[in-house]
Amino acid sequence: MQALTPADLLQLWEIGSEQTLIERSLLLLAKALPEQTPSSLAMLSIGDRDEMLLCLREYLFGTKLKNTAICPKCAEIVEWESSSRDMHLQPVPPLPANSVLEFVREDLSIKYRLPNSTDLLRVIRNSNSYIADPNKLLTDCIIDIQHNNQPVQVKNLDTETLQAFEEQISNDDPQADIGIMLNCPACSNEWEAKFDILSYLWTEIDVWATHLLHEIYLLASAFGWAEKDILNMSPQRRTMYVKLIQA
Repeated sequence: MQALTPADLLQLWEIGSEQTLIERSLLLLAKALPEQTPSSLAMLSIGDRDEMLLCLREYLFGTKLKNTAICPKCAEIVEWESSSRDMHLQPVPPLPANSVLEFVREDLSIKYRLPNSTDLLRVIRNSNSYIADPNKLLTDCIIDIQHNNQPVQVKNLDTETLQAFEEQISNDDPQADIGIMLNCPACSNEWEAKFDILSYLWTEIDVWATHLLHEIYLLASAFGWAEKDILNMSPQRRTMYVKLIQA
Protein backbone atom coordinates (compact mmCIF):
# COMPACT_ATOMS: atom_id res chain seq x y z
CA MET A 1 0.00 0.00 0.00
CA GLN A 2 1.10 3.55 -0.72
CA ALA A 3 1.38 5.93 2.23
CA LEU A 4 -1.29 8.63 2.39
CA THR A 5 -0.15 12.14 3.29
CA PRO A 6 -2.31 14.39 5.51
CA ALA A 7 -3.18 16.38 2.39
CA ASP A 8 -4.27 13.17 0.60
CA LEU A 9 -6.42 12.06 3.50
CA LEU A 10 -7.99 15.47 3.95
CA GLN A 11 -8.90 15.59 0.26
CA LEU A 12 -10.42 12.10 0.43
CA TRP A 13 -12.41 13.12 3.51
CA GLU A 14 -13.78 16.14 1.64
CA ILE A 15 -14.70 14.17 -1.49
CA GLY A 16 -16.15 11.28 0.50
CA SER A 17 -18.39 13.46 2.66
CA GLU A 18 -21.17 13.22 0.05
CA GLN A 19 -20.72 9.54 -0.77
CA THR A 20 -21.96 6.31 0.78
CA LEU A 21 -19.71 4.40 3.19
CA ILE A 22 -19.05 1.82 0.49
CA GLU A 23 -17.98 4.45 -2.04
CA ARG A 24 -15.76 6.10 0.59
CA SER A 25 -14.03 2.80 1.34
CA LEU A 26 -13.30 2.21 -2.35
CA LEU A 27 -12.01 5.77 -2.69
CA LEU A 28 -9.61 5.26 0.23
CA LEU A 29 -8.32 1.95 -1.12
CA ALA A 30 -7.86 3.33 -4.64
CA LYS A 31 -5.72 6.16 -3.27
CA ALA A 32 -3.58 3.70 -1.27
CA LEU A 33 -3.40 1.34 -4.28
CA PRO A 34 -2.84 3.73 -7.22
CA GLU A 35 -2.64 0.86 -9.75
CA GLN A 36 -6.29 0.07 -8.93
CA THR A 37 -9.51 2.02 -9.53
CA PRO A 38 -12.61 2.19 -7.33
CA SER A 39 -14.40 0.13 -9.99
CA SER A 40 -11.83 -2.66 -9.95
CA LEU A 41 -11.72 -2.68 -6.15
CA ALA A 42 -15.52 -2.90 -6.08
CA MET A 43 -15.16 -6.39 -7.54
CA LEU A 44 -13.36 -7.63 -4.43
CA SER A 45 -15.44 -9.78 -2.13
CA ILE A 46 -16.73 -7.99 0.96
CA GLY A 47 -14.30 -9.91 3.15
CA ASP A 48 -11.31 -9.16 0.89
CA ARG A 49 -12.24 -5.48 0.76
CA ASP A 50 -12.60 -5.33 4.55
CA GLU A 51 -9.26 -7.11 5.03
CA MET A 52 -7.58 -4.44 2.92
CA LEU A 53 -9.38 -1.69 4.82
CA LEU A 54 -8.19 -3.20 8.09
CA CYS A 55 -4.61 -3.11 6.76
CA LEU A 56 -5.08 0.51 5.65
CA ARG A 57 -6.41 1.41 9.08
CA GLU A 58 -3.25 -0.03 10.64
CA TYR A 59 -1.11 2.08 8.29
CA LEU A 60 -3.02 5.23 9.21
CA PHE A 61 -3.78 4.87 12.91
CA GLY A 62 -2.03 1.76 14.26
CA THR A 63 -3.41 -1.51 15.60
CA LYS A 64 -5.13 -0.39 18.82
CA LEU A 65 -8.92 -0.16 18.52
CA LYS A 66 -11.08 1.67 21.05
CA ASN A 67 -14.63 0.35 20.90
CA THR A 68 -18.01 1.16 22.40
CA ALA A 69 -21.30 -0.71 22.27
CA ILE A 70 -24.70 -0.40 23.93
CA CYS A 71 -25.96 -3.37 25.91
CA PRO A 72 -29.20 -4.54 24.25
CA LYS A 73 -30.63 -5.54 27.63
CA CYS A 74 -29.97 -2.56 29.93
CA ALA A 75 -28.61 0.11 27.52
CA GLU A 76 -25.33 0.39 29.44
CA ILE A 77 -22.48 1.80 27.32
CA VAL A 78 -19.69 -0.79 27.20
CA GLU A 79 -16.17 0.34 26.34
CA TRP A 80 -13.19 -1.87 25.58
CA GLU A 81 -9.89 -1.93 23.70
CA SER A 82 -8.79 -4.56 21.21
CA SER A 83 -6.10 -5.11 18.60
CA SER A 84 -6.76 -5.19 14.88
CA ARG A 85 -4.14 -7.97 14.67
CA ASP A 86 -6.78 -10.31 16.12
CA MET A 87 -9.29 -9.44 13.38
CA HIS A 88 -7.42 -10.70 10.33
CA LEU A 89 -9.53 -13.73 9.41
CA GLN A 90 -8.30 -14.12 5.83
CA PRO A 91 -5.14 -13.16 3.92
CA VAL A 92 -4.70 -10.01 1.84
CA PRO A 93 -6.20 -10.92 -1.54
CA PRO A 94 -4.42 -10.93 -4.90
CA LEU A 95 -5.57 -8.24 -7.32
CA PRO A 96 -7.63 -8.34 -9.42
CA ALA A 97 -9.94 -10.92 -7.87
CA ASN A 98 -12.47 -12.79 -10.03
CA SER A 99 -12.66 -16.24 -8.44
CA VAL A 100 -15.41 -18.65 -9.47
CA LEU A 101 -16.34 -21.07 -6.66
CA GLU A 102 -18.55 -24.15 -6.54
CA PHE A 103 -21.24 -25.33 -4.15
CA VAL A 104 -22.10 -29.04 -4.42
CA ARG A 105 -25.13 -30.68 -2.81
CA GLU A 106 -25.81 -34.25 -3.91
CA ASP A 107 -26.29 -34.01 -7.69
CA LEU A 108 -26.62 -30.23 -7.68
CA SER A 109 -23.73 -27.94 -8.61
CA ILE A 110 -23.81 -24.15 -8.29
CA LYS A 111 -21.00 -22.03 -9.75
CA TYR A 112 -20.87 -18.66 -8.03
CA ARG A 113 -18.79 -15.66 -7.00
CA LEU A 114 -18.74 -13.94 -3.63
CA PRO A 115 -20.82 -10.80 -2.97
CA ASN A 116 -18.91 -7.58 -3.59
CA SER A 117 -19.27 -3.81 -3.19
CA THR A 118 -21.00 -3.48 -6.55
CA ASP A 119 -23.71 -5.82 -5.27
CA LEU A 120 -24.15 -3.81 -2.06
CA LEU A 121 -24.36 -0.51 -3.94
CA ARG A 122 -27.06 -2.05 -6.15
CA VAL A 123 -28.95 -3.10 -3.00
CA ILE A 124 -28.80 0.49 -1.70
CA ARG A 125 -30.04 1.93 -5.00
CA ASN A 126 -32.78 -0.67 -5.51
CA SER A 127 -33.71 -1.44 -1.93
CA ASN A 128 -37.37 -2.21 -2.63
CA SER A 129 -36.62 -5.13 -4.94
CA TYR A 130 -34.24 -6.64 -2.37
CA ILE A 131 -36.74 -6.16 0.45
CA ALA A 132 -39.34 -7.95 -1.66
CA ASP A 133 -36.93 -10.83 -2.33
CA PRO A 134 -34.59 -11.48 0.66
CA ASN A 135 -32.63 -14.06 -1.38
CA LYS A 136 -31.95 -11.72 -4.29
CA LEU A 137 -28.44 -10.68 -3.17
CA LEU A 138 -27.56 -14.34 -2.75
CA THR A 139 -28.94 -15.41 -6.12
CA ASP A 140 -27.31 -12.44 -7.87
CA CYS A 141 -23.98 -14.17 -7.19
CA ILE A 142 -24.94 -17.38 -8.99
CA ILE A 143 -23.20 -17.91 -12.33
CA ASP A 144 -24.53 -21.32 -13.29
CA ILE A 145 -26.66 -24.13 -11.82
CA GLN A 146 -26.55 -27.75 -12.96
CA HIS A 147 -28.45 -30.78 -11.71
CA ASN A 148 -27.19 -34.05 -13.19
CA ASN A 149 -25.47 -31.90 -15.83
CA GLN A 150 -28.76 -30.25 -16.78
CA PRO A 151 -29.30 -26.50 -16.35
CA VAL A 152 -31.54 -25.39 -13.48
CA GLN A 153 -33.22 -22.03 -12.95
CA VAL A 154 -32.59 -20.08 -9.74
CA LYS A 155 -36.31 -20.00 -8.94
CA ASN A 156 -36.29 -23.80 -8.64
CA LEU A 157 -33.83 -23.86 -5.75
CA ASP A 158 -35.51 -24.86 -2.49
CA THR A 159 -35.13 -23.02 0.83
CA GLU A 160 -32.90 -25.67 2.39
CA THR A 161 -30.47 -25.52 -0.52
CA LEU A 162 -30.36 -21.72 -0.42
CA GLN A 163 -29.63 -21.78 3.33
CA ALA A 164 -26.76 -24.24 2.85
CA PHE A 165 -25.47 -22.16 -0.07
CA GLU A 166 -25.57 -19.00 2.04
CA GLU A 167 -23.67 -20.74 4.84
CA GLN A 168 -20.93 -21.78 2.41
CA ILE A 169 -20.59 -18.20 1.15
CA SER A 170 -20.19 -17.01 4.76
CA ASN A 171 -17.47 -19.61 5.32
CA ASP A 172 -15.72 -18.60 2.10
CA ASP A 173 -15.53 -14.93 3.16
CA PRO A 174 -15.18 -14.80 6.98
CA GLN A 175 -13.76 -11.26 7.07
CA ALA A 176 -17.13 -9.97 5.85
CA ASP A 177 -18.81 -10.66 9.19
CA ILE A 178 -16.72 -10.05 12.32
CA GLY A 179 -18.49 -10.62 15.63
CA ILE A 180 -17.12 -9.85 19.09
CA MET A 181 -18.56 -11.47 22.22
CA LEU A 182 -19.23 -8.87 24.92
CA ASN A 183 -20.24 -9.02 28.57
CA CYS A 184 -22.09 -6.13 30.15
CA PRO A 185 -20.50 -5.10 33.49
CA ALA A 186 -23.82 -3.69 34.70
CA CYS A 187 -26.20 -6.61 34.09
CA SER A 188 -23.85 -9.47 33.03
CA ASN A 189 -25.68 -9.85 29.72
CA GLU A 190 -23.66 -11.52 26.99
CA TRP A 191 -24.16 -10.77 23.32
CA GLU A 192 -22.32 -10.60 20.01
CA ALA A 193 -21.49 -7.15 18.66
CA LYS A 194 -20.60 -6.67 15.01
CA PHE A 195 -17.42 -4.84 14.00
CA ASP A 196 -17.79 -2.82 10.81
CA ILE A 197 -14.43 -1.55 9.55
CA LEU A 198 -16.14 0.79 7.04
CA SER A 199 -17.94 2.90 9.62
CA TYR A 200 -15.17 2.56 12.22
CA LEU A 201 -12.43 3.80 9.89
CA TRP A 202 -14.49 6.63 8.41
CA THR A 203 -15.50 7.83 11.88
CA GLU A 204 -11.81 7.98 12.80
CA ILE A 205 -10.98 9.89 9.62
CA ASP A 206 -13.83 12.32 10.29
CA VAL A 207 -12.58 13.01 13.84
CA TRP A 208 -9.00 13.33 12.58
CA ALA A 209 -9.96 15.74 9.77
CA THR A 210 -12.06 17.93 12.06
CA HIS A 211 -9.19 18.17 14.55
CA LEU A 212 -6.66 18.90 11.79
CA LEU A 213 -8.78 21.66 10.27
CA HIS A 214 -9.10 23.25 13.70
CA GLU A 215 -5.29 23.23 14.03
CA ILE A 216 -4.91 24.71 10.53
CA TYR A 217 -7.38 27.47 11.41
CA LEU A 218 -5.52 28.35 14.62
CA LEU A 219 -2.07 28.35 13.01
CA ALA A 220 -3.17 30.23 9.90
CA SER A 221 -4.91 32.86 12.04
CA ALA A 222 -1.95 33.27 14.40
CA PHE A 223 0.96 33.13 11.96
CA GLY A 224 -0.53 33.65 8.51
CA TRP A 225 0.84 30.34 7.26
CA ALA A 226 -0.66 28.68 4.18
CA GLU A 227 -2.65 25.47 4.58
CA LYS A 228 -0.14 23.59 2.39
CA ASP A 229 2.76 24.56 4.67
CA ILE A 230 0.84 23.58 7.80
CA LEU A 231 -0.07 20.20 6.31
CA ASN A 232 3.59 19.57 5.52
CA MET A 233 4.48 19.90 9.20
CA SER A 234 4.69 16.82 11.39
CA PRO A 235 1.80 16.31 13.84
CA GLN A 236 4.21 16.96 16.70
CA ARG A 237 5.20 20.40 15.35
CA ARG A 238 1.61 21.40 14.70
CA THR A 239 0.64 20.36 18.21
CA MET A 240 3.54 22.34 19.73
CA TYR A 241 2.65 25.49 17.82
CA VAL A 242 -0.99 25.16 18.89
CA LYS A 243 0.13 24.83 22.53
CA LEU A 244 2.22 28.00 22.18
CA ILE A 245 -0.81 29.89 20.87
CA GLN A 246 -2.99 28.64 23.71
CA ALA A 247 -0.38 29.23 26.44
